[in-house]
Amino acid sequence: MIMIFDKVKEKIEEKYITTGKTSDLLPSERELAKEFSVSRPTVRKALATLEQEGQIFKSEGRGYIIKTKAAPDKYIDHELDSFIGFFQDAIQQGRKISSKILQQTVVPADSTISAYLEIDPGDLILVLERIRYIDDLPTCIAKSCIPLAVLPEIVEHDFSKESLFSVLEDKGISLAFAKRSIEVTPPNNLENLYLELEDHEPVFVFTSIGFTKEHKPFEYEISKYPAYKTKFESTVSK
Repeated sequence: MIMIFDKVKEKIEEKYITTGKTSDLLPSERELAKEFSVSRPTVRKALATLEQEGQIFKSEGRGYIIKTKAAPDKYIDHELDSFIGFFQDAIQQGRKISSKILQQTVVPADSTISAYLEIDPGDLILVLERIRYIDDLPTCIAKSCIPLAVLPEIVEHDFSKESLFSVLEDKGISLAFAKRSIEVTPPNNLENLYLELEDHEPVFVFTSIGFTKEHKPFEYEISKYPAYKTKFESTVSK
């Protein structure tokens, strides 16, 4: 016997979940009850069932949200023990990759960035910030800071299509070694939005300073990954 709440559940799936986008907000219980001409307890039970199935989740103060369509498995990042770039790493895993540029600007370095890059405060740097997508899912927010003196023509490249790692290597600037760290932190509002995070999902914060063989830093990078959808792998040897 099909219960009324089952029918309401199916209607919500058909009208909102199947055709909606990740992070879309569902109408309120009151609005759904009015739309489908049923009681609010019936709607509440239908929503609870959808939440149990992992199709939606409840956000305090907002309501029910269509849950992120997670990739079939976690994205595995190898940056901890490799000099391979994000694009190359993803391609080797057979993944579809794309980028959206949030900012690509030339600005004076502040005291913090200049210390990381061993340049003078006020020296010009390229700030490149992108959302990186794997299989059409937002996987990383990456922000790179590069002294403009290292490669002035770098500003002419379209990094929504090109790999920063490859552009630098093509110009003879290669990574000899790097200082890297990783930690877990709560996200801010923009990271929640850009990475389509679930409620209370933290982010991995991956920080790297890349050096040339002359021990000169040429890139400071900070990248943030959804903690529930990313796995870091590293190989060590004696």
